[in-house]
Amino acid sequence: MKRNQELVDFEVDPTTCEVHVLDVHAAGDDLFSCEGRVRQNADRILAYLVKRRAISSSRPDRQSILDAFGAHSAVELALKGHGLSLSDLYWYRSPGSTDRWEDINFFDNEWDPGFGAAVLSEDYAGLAACSPDVPEATTSGHAAKAWERDGDGISLVKASFGIGGADVVGAKLASDMCSLLFDEGCYVPLRIVDRCGRTCTAGPLMLSGDEELVDGRRLCAIAGVREVQREDARITPEVCDTRIDAYAAMGIQDASAHVARMATCSCLSLLSDFHAGNFGAIRKADSGTWRAAPIFDYDGSFGCPFSENLISSLCKYPDLAKLLCAHAFSYLKPSWDWSWYDPHALDGFEDRIVEAYASWQDLPPNFGELVALLFAMQRNYVNDITATR
Repeated sequence: MKRNQELVDFEVDPTTCEVHVLDVHAAGDDLFSCEGRVRQNADRILAYLVKRRAISSSRPDRQSILDAFGAHSAVELALKGHGLSLSDLYWYRSPGSTDRWEDINFFDNEWDPGFGAAVLSEDYAGLAACSPDVPEATTSGHAAKAWERDGDGISLVKASFGIGGADVVGAKLASDMCSLLFDEGCYVPLRIVDRCGRTCTAGPLMLSGDEELVDGRRLCAIAGVREVQREDARITPEVCDTRIDAYAAMGIQDASAHVARMATCSCLSLLSDFHAGNFGAIRKADSGTWRAAPIFDYDGSFGCPFSENLISSLCKYPDLAKLLCAHAFSYLKPSWDWSWYDPHALDGFEDRIVEAYASWQDLPPNFGELVALLFAMQRNYVNDITATR
């Protein structure tokens, strides 16, 4: 289903997650063409789509959540809540059901906040009393998280998963850096909050109820652009050029400038997690118009997550850290659109980095200074690249 439009009838084995397409309705052709695949692969394509909207296998508490609900798989848990998501408008309806989109979607209707509270407090036994019909059951990613709704709208709260909560500091620093570099709407702003005694970040939902997020893999398929695959999710000039081509093919304005902003954010924040799920485009459901998705995932920024041993080693050998950093984050191209870049926007930001990490006792005492040094080095690199524009 996409809103109230039937797309495809299918069967799914919730244990094995095997999917078999029974019938494709006229409107369902779009479901498969948007993956850039032929209809003969319908079972495989739908299996991918079904599995994609479920709790990630990388979440450390995934099994605890499934056990609490007596679910054999994350897909089974997602099916219990119609597969509803806050990322797109697809959902599942059981045979004979009369459910309508307007009655059950998360944009217009409430959900059980007890699910998120139980997860953030790590009280998994409490999940037995919660409804599985929640956005968290179809949200990907490795961190424990909860969707919250208040007078300001819907926000995603993500709990710390790194060393002593320092990863939250890194994510907030990346968001603050974006606020100095980019216009509003080009990034998702974060704030630090306390939930259930845990340090978390909170950021607003970047979609309205009539929009869907198309991730990088789907975007390349729709655009007819061959995606550059990298197992390590590292950014390269080739990956960036592919994304520029995909954005441009969908008629998104300033494609080169937007990808340059994304690459610069990763370069300056020392963020190597640049897989296809961390970028995309937003499409209006009715008009079909597109816009680039803002920068929205800062997990791993400014030195976290790394293992404690690696952090300690790099702090002992700062020259090695500089060498590794220069190797990993030297991928910007002068030919991209740099008209938006202000070389003085981040003057003094290294002092904010040192201050932000100063009180975190679980890190080596010179960790903040090292990250600030690497940031300043990368800022000089960006300034050199953009000076040739």
